[in-house]
Amino acid sequence: MNKTRLLKVACILFSFCVASAIASSAQVLTTLHSFAGSPSDGSEPLAGLVQANDGNLYGTTWQGGAYGDGVVFKITPSGTLATLYNFCSQSNSADGRRPGASGEDSQG
Repeated sequence: MNKTRLLKVACILFSFCVASAIASSAQVLTTLHSFAGSPSDGSEPLAGLVQANDGNLYGTTWQGGAYGDGVVFKITPSGTLATLYNFCSQSNSADGRRPGASGEDSQG
């Protein structure tokens, strides 16, 4: 009797797994912008994008931009890119090159 019950439970679990594995529609990824680097726009996007209430995506790059030290950018869902801010290339400034970058000595 226990084998019969175990077989029924196994069949139910198998049926549930098969039913839950219904094929979902494939997701399509679209490249909105390919970064060119300095001086036209940023390069090496640093992190994921954030979508604001206005529907636009916002992010940062690690390098590129007017000074070569990255940018803050906005990109529309249709792929129009706008650079909002170019990070400064001055060492140790509030928004500039981090200590130890580009051959500088790092500070403790």
